[in-house]
Amino acid sequence: MRFNRMNATFGVLQRRELSFAPGLNIIEAPNESGKSTLCAFLRAMLYGISTRERGALADKNRFQPWSGAPMRGTLDIESETLGAVTLRRDTVRPASPMGHFSAVYTGTGDAVAALNATDCGETLLGIPREVYERSAFIRQSGLAVDANAELERRIAALITTGEEGVSYTEAADALRKQRNMRRANARSGRIPALEREIAADSGALDELRSLQSERAAAEQAADELRRQEAALRDALRTHEIADVQERYRAREYAKRDADAAERRERQFRAMLTEMRVPPREVLAENRLRIDALDELSSQLADAEQARSEADAALQAHRAAGKPPVLRLLGVLWAVLWVALLAVCCAAPFVALPPLIVKWLKPAVCAFAIPLALEANRGRRLRRAYTDRLNGLTAAAREAEALCAALRGQRERTLAQIYGDIPAGDETSARVYITENLDRRDTLSQLERDAAEKRQAYESCPPMNLKDIPAYPVTRPAQSPEALRAELERVTEQRSAARSRADLAAGQLAALGDAVALEASLERKREQLAEAREEYDALTLAADALDRANTSLQNRFSPALGKQAAAYFAALTGGKYDAVALDRAFHALAAERGESVSRDAALLSQGAGDQLYLAVRLAICDTVLPTEISVPLVLDDALVNFDDTRCAAALELLAELARSRQILLLTCQHREAAQLAGRDNVSILSL
Repeated sequence: MRFNRMNATFGVLQRRELSFAPGLNIIEAPNESGKSTLCAFLRAMLYGISTRERGALADKNRFQPWSGAPMRGTLDIESETLGAVTLRRDTVRPASPMGHFSAVYTGTGDAVAALNATDCGETLLGIPREVYERSAFIRQSGLAVDANAELERRIAALITTGEEGVSYTEAADALRKQRNMRRANARSGRIPALEREIAADSGALDELRSLQSERAAAEQAADELRRQEAALRDALRTHEIADVQERYRAREYAKRDADAAERRERQFRAMLTEMRVPPREVLAENRLRIDALDELSSQLADAEQARSEADAALQAHRAAGKPPVLRLLGVLWAVLWVALLAVCCAAPFVALPPLIVKWLKPAVCAFAIPLALEANRGRRLRRAYTDRLNGLTAAAREAEALCAALRGQRERTLAQIYGDIPAGDETSARVYITENLDRRDTLSQLERDAAEKRQAYESCPPMNLKDIPAYPVTRPAQSPEALRAELERVTEQRSAARSRADLAAGQLAALGDAVALEASLERKREQLAEAREEYDALTLAADALDRANTSLQNRFSPALGKQAAAYFAALTGGKYDAVALDRAFHALAAERGESVSRDAALLSQGAGDQLYLAVRLAICDTVLPTEISVPLVLDDALVNFDDTRCAAALELLAELARSRQILLLTCQHREAAQLAGRDNVSILSL
């Protein structure tokens, strides 16, 4: 059989079409472009999608189309027995993706009766899904083979009788379950359970008598502890009565104290009323006025001092007198200038030497300059004297006005004080205000004390003296805390004794009478003997099955290992020539000329992948039907191969592709470059 053409709306593939050719098809595509999705699509078209899987990684959820369209697809195939067939799967109900199936002969509308949704893949390929996934269908990072009952039945059928209904694993599991039901499971095994029941019934007969005595002793202890508990409760009740009586007395004392405090407060208030003591606000206001008088007196003293200083400065300035217009030197300059001026005026009328006449006018002008300067200086000094006199006079007047204002304000403040309180002078006013403020403070303290005592009294709840004796009771020697601790201990002991008695009674009821126990014990001994016989028979059957499995394994493992060794040698250039497999398909390999095999886990990643590819190809040769050329699908199977072994693998796949179609999906270009231009090789792009 081979794949011809596909059209998929599946996961990342959106109405993607791809045609395949016979032989080796190398499909190139980068990572995350849908290679693994393409492989899953081919498998889903052949075998359908399971609706029982759960979780995000289930195929029905993982490959939902990214566009939101329904999951669907068509696949054209060429079958050796049916010819050209077109398979269609579509989604009608969301709960059953690709659940609608049809198969028709390609190019016609004629249905293929031999194919249905469930058995389509097994009919076309001749193998069930489990065998196909473990042989010719190699998913990404899935070269290793895990054991499976279907694959095991297939191998057993091909090597032995041809019956595919027999699986050693399933038969061994069934025998093991039956044996476990009888012995292996210590909790639920039939034999251990019967042994425990027999031991329990044997002990129950002895327990009957001991339980009766234990019950009687526990009930007697419970009665004694009950009496102790009642005595402790009575002692605690006595403490409670004493507490009530003490609280009652405390309430009476609080009431008496509150009444006395209120009485003192009323008496003192009446005394203040009788003395006509002004209210606190009036006294406080006048206290502020008294304090203001002190400040005014200080300010007045400072103002009078300033006034005195201003008067003294004014008198001193007046006594100094006005400065003259010209000093002595100025007078001399003036006299000299007048004389020169007179000579200058008489010059025309008096015969003077020419030299004197020549310099007479310049001399008059020269002497006039210092005379003018001296006169100007005198005027400035007189003006400064006048300005200073005016300033000192104004300062003296302002100081006098400030003193008068402060005296007036002080007189008005005293008048306000004398108007509010009965006092004739400042000293008596101070004494009166201080004494009566102290009296007001005393009244406030009495009011607070009365309020506190009244609140303390009202916080004492009224006493309900019902059932409380009038006479004072005597407290027990033990404190209430000690009594409660003792009561708790006695109560716990009584509960424990009562529980022991109830437990003994329940056990007695559960054990029943001796006759019934003897009959039950005999039946269980018979059942135990029967179960042991069945266990021995199952053990013999399991041993025989193990021997038969060993014989079968000795037949198929060498043949499968020999074929895998041939492929592994081709892939590694002859470095390895021996491969061994156990029944779980765990592989070991030996290098040529060596007698020691190495586990696949000890090989490099590439060598391990090559070993399991060889095992896969050997399994294909062993289990796939010879009359059907089942297509081989490989998803990035060569990604860990180096260039040399990749070339060897490609040569091997090209040779195998002569007898079956092979789809090799890769994210690299070296595979296409290696086989470009070869016959029977097609290069595709996804």
